This record gives sequence, structure tokens and C-alpha cells, in this order.
Amino acid sequence: MATLQSLFEKEKESFLNTLKTQTDTASMIKAADSALSRILFKYNEQEESERVKASAYSILSTVRTSLNLIDSFGETKVYSREEYRKQEKKTAHSPLFWVLLGVGCACAVGAFVLLLFSVRAVSMVINLPVFLILLAAGMVCLFLSGINFHAQGKQKQTEIQTETIADADKIYRHLLGVLITADHLLADVRTEEMIDARHELEKDKDGMNQKELALLSQLLEDAYTDKNSDLAMETISHIKYYLHNRRIETVDYSKEDHAWFDILPGEGGTLRPALVMDNALLKKGLAAGGRL
Repeated sequence: MATLQSLFEKEKESFLNTLKTQTDTASMIKAADSALSRILFKYNEQEESERVKASAYSILSTVRTSLNLIDSFGETKVYSREEYRKQEKKTAHSPLFWVLLGVGCACAVGAFVLLLFSVRAVSMVINLPVFLILLAAGMVCLFLSGINFHAQGKQKQTEIQTETIADADKIYRHLLGVLITADHLLADVRTEEMIDARHELEKDKDGMNQKELALLSQLLEDAYTDKNSDLAMETISHIKYYLHNRRIETVDYSKEDHAWFDILPGEGGTLRPALVMDNALLKKGLAAGGRL
């Protein structure tokens, strides 16, 4: 019988390929949920015990509910980009801008006035140094005010983007570990069910279960005495099927199982099969002569 672990391992390649093609966490969660649903269906399809089926459904339902933790099975990358952008709203210019603009304009006007009133060549020579100083100072101040205006028109902004990338291999390993634990729990459920069934059968010698076993054992003995009859063979088949559904097997006589039989002298082999559950004897069989 396949376990949850073996079923999941068979889907390893397709599961990993599916996860690696997903672009976001929500798609990964959906892919993992689909895989667990398929595994649960395959497992319960082969399982005969209703108790084990119900337990498997409950366990995997809990696992599927916790798939949102996939976010934590990965790494977060942070991207940043710095750029200068124009301000969307107009802001007041700084005092330095106005001072530089005023001084620059004053120097430019002074140089122009000085040039205008210097009509004689002698005056032009005398005022030339002053003219050049005013002109240079005005140009410098106007240039600096322009730089200040340009700097205020743009601002430095940093754009930050985060991206969480889930690790497909890590998700597979964690889910595989969970399913291995689930297999252990289901094995305990199966063992507990067998013990409960055995206790029900062995509960009381005078109980209905023991009476039912005795009746079925007697019917088998009667049918074994007439194996050539079609009716007897059909009876044996029905009784064995009924017992098998209750996890009870019929065992014919053999040298290895002679302890499970009362031996009568003579020949004839198995006269009544032994009734066994999980390798534990429930009802002794009867054999003649030690032959099959």
C-alpha cells in the first residue's frame, strides 16, 4: 500500500516544475493545494479503513490550510533607484536666490549706467576697471542665482521595490516532512483500529462476538466436510469474504501453523480452518492426520 510520502515523491519533478513556473506566491499556494488534493484522493482510493480515510482527510485539510506559510519559505529582495524629479507643487524660493538675483541685477545696471555716461575716452579709461568689476560681479551673481533656482526645481527621490521569491525546493522538503509525520499518525490510527476490533472480538467469551465466531467456525467445518459440493464451496467463499472484511483471515492446516489446530488421528487434512487476526489466534482450527 502506497504511503503519502511515496505518493508525493512520485510527483516531485512535476511539482517542482510547476512551482518554478509560478510568478507569485498565490499561484504557488494554489499549485501546492492541487498537489495535496491529488495525493489525498489517490491515498483514500486504495485505503479500505473508513477511520484511516477520515484521519487522512483531517490531517491533509490542516496542511492545506497552513499553505499560506509558503511566504516564509523564500527570500526577500529589495531594489532601490534614485532619480531627480520635478516638484509637482511650486515652492517658495530661498532668500539666497533673491539676494543673488538682486546683487546681479544691480551690478549689471551699474555697469550699463557707467558705460552710458562715459562719453569721453578719458572717462572710459578711468572707469574701465570699475566697469569690468561690476560686469563680472553681475554675471557671477546671476549665474549663481540660476543654479539655485534649478536646484530648487528638482528633488532627489529614492524608489524602493521589494520582491519575495519562494524557494520551490524548500517548499517540497517541508511538505515531504509533514507527510512523513502524517504517515506515522495514520499508522497509529490503523493500529488502534485493529486493537479495538480485536478487543471487540475477544471482549467476552459469552458475548455475541464469540458466539458469532463459534457459529461461523461451525459453518466452515460443515462446509469443509463436503468440499465437492458447489453449495459448500459457495458457503466457504461467502464466509471467508465476510470475515476478511472484518480483518479476520481463515488459515488452513500446515506444519508451520500446527499450533493453531487441534489434531485428530486419521487422514483428511483441514477439517475446520483457524481464525486469525493480525497474526493472533482467535479460534482454533481442526485437522486430521497432519496432512493437507
